This record gives sequence, C-alpha cells and structure tokens, in this order.
Amino acid sequence: MPRFIAVICLACLAAGAGAQDVEPEPIDQSANQRRGFFGGDYELTNRTEFDVEFEPFVWYVSPGGDVGFGGGSPLIHTSDLSLDDPRVLGGAELHLMRDKWRLSLLGAHAQQEGDVTAASSLTMGTLSVAPGDTLNTEFAMTVASIRVGYEIWSFATDPDENGTPEVSSRVELVGGLRAFDYSLETEVNGGGPGARVTGDLLQVEPIVGAKWEINFDDQYTIDFATNFGYLPKLGDQSSSSLDLTVGFKYRPTPNVGAQIGYRLLVFDLEADDVEAEGALAGLYGGISIRF
Repeated sequence: MPRFIAVICLACLAAGAGAQDVEPEPIDQSANQRRGFFGGDYELTNRTEFDVEFEPFVWYVSPGGDVGFGGGSPLIHTSDLSLDDPRVLGGAELHLMRDKWRLSLLGAHAQQEGDVTAASSLTMGTLSVAPGDTLNTEFAMTVASIRVGYEIWSFATDPDENGTPEVSSRVELVGGLRAFDYSLETEVNGGGPGARVTGDLLQVEPIVGAKWEINFDDQYTIDFATNFGYLPKLGDQSSSSLDLTVGFKYRPTPNVGAQIGYRLLVFDLEADDVEAEGALAGLYGGISIRF
C-alpha cells in the first residue's frame, strides 16, 4: 500500500511539471481593437447602407466672356468691365452612395465687382455711357445641381491581405438638373446724377453626363467628370452649359482625404433683360470626409 501511494504522488508531480512547461496560446488582440474615425486598419466591404461623403472646397476662379443687359444692346467682355480678376470662392458637394447608385448635391458661388472708366461711348441696357464716365459693375452667379449616377462598368484587381484591391475603376452615367441664379448690375457716375441698371435670371436646365473614377489601394483617386445641360427658349429665357472636372484625391485614412483639381464651367444664359456668354474656370482644392 505505501508503494502504491508513492507511485500516485510521483505521477501527480510529473503532471504538474508538464503543465508548467506548456506555454499559453497568444490572444489575438487585433480582434478587440477599436477602429476609430482615423483608424487606418480596415477591410473593404460591400455597401449595405448608404455611404455619405461631404466635400467642401475653395475655387480660385474668375468670370470670363461677355455680359450685357439684353434688349438689343451689345455684350461687353468682362475684362473691359474689370470683372476678370481671379478670386478665391467656395462651394461644396454631398454624395450619398449605395450599391451602384450615387445621389449628388453640388453648389458653388462666384461674385466679382469692378470699376472702369469708359474710353468710348456705349450702351448698357437703358444706360447711355459717355467717354470719361465711371462704371461700377457687379457680377454674381450661384450654381447648384442635383445629379443621379448609376454604375455601368467596374473593374478591380484581386484584393490584398486587407481586402483592398490595388487598382479599381468604375464608370457612371449621370443625369439631373442644374440651376443658375445670375445677376448683373451696373452703375454709371458721370457729370450728372448716377444711374443704375440691373438684370437677373433664375434658370433650371436638365443635364446628362458621365463620371470615371480610378482608385489605387483605396488611397489615391483620379476622376474625370463631364455633363452637358440645355434648355431651349421658354418664354424669355434659354440656357446651355458644359461642366468639365479633373480631380485628384489622396486619402491617408479611410474617412478623411484631401483633393485638388481643375474645373471648367461654360455657360450661355439669355433673358430679355440680362445675358451672359462665358465661363468660370480655375483650380480647386478641399477636403473629403466619409461617414
């Protein structure tokens, strides 16, 4: 009996020593890590809810072309009215995305004021300007649009270990509406009392176009977008426009990025009391916030 008890004790001691030699399995800490707003470790997932992207921007731009007050009076180039000095203006875009659909709201505002001395006689609407008169002119335009895009083609390479394709691309067809709120005001100060003429136009036109995006590692994006708008003369108003944008976006984190690009908006607006045939063009830059 004492021998049996001794054998049992030795077996227990051996089992305890073996248990001490076994190393515990490491705990996967990454599964419990919180991915914060600025977290860079993420996986690409299919859209099951709406993705929201907000992009405020500044636009270094000036109006160019010809403006006037209708009624048969000749149009005057913006440089002759000192309206072509570039300025930093602002705007914003809001995108709602789900599956192959994208809903975009866009808006931008341009405003310019200039003073010149007339070198020759001219007519501006109901005003007769004599040589030596001082002209103060203010140009203002707000452009807003709502667009719906649908993906018609996409491509992606095999994903890496994080689930992100090295290269992906997509093409969307776009349709929607664009609104112009345009005003022009000129005041003449000569030898007599000052005189003023004003004109304004609010026009909404349908637009169609396309958008092409190329993404690299979901960090670098190049996009090309164009759309054309047209509305024949209804009543006393008509309009046509062409919007071209080339942009580059760098997204160091999944939710925040920086963008820069060039935008050209060509327009032809006409009403009985005001006209504009020209363009807004220049570099833009801003940030992109994804929710």
